[in-house]
Amino acid sequence: MFSATTPIGIVLGMIIFTVTGYNDNNPKTLIMEGLLGSMLLGILICMVLMDLIELDFFHNKFMTPHTWLKKASFITFALGSTSISILIIWA
Repeated sequence: MFSATTPIGIVLGMIIFTVTGYNDNNPKTLIMEGLLGSMLLGILICMVLMDLIELDFFHNKFMTPHTWLKKASFITFALGSTSISILIIWA
């Protein structure tokens, strides 16, 4: 589904920017970019947390009997998320 909808979204974005006229200095354009970017990031975070990490942490037969491994995985996940957040704010 992702491979089918991505080109469609790119084409629709190109058409919208061509028809409306894209201006980097317009405050409305910057607000719209910020809103769309934050919505896309929210979708990405939701997909990562719900689909990928949930399978690794809760349905992995190797991690189920080892509670120390699960705790270490959560700690490293939190540290990784924090470091990426700091990099995003700093950049």
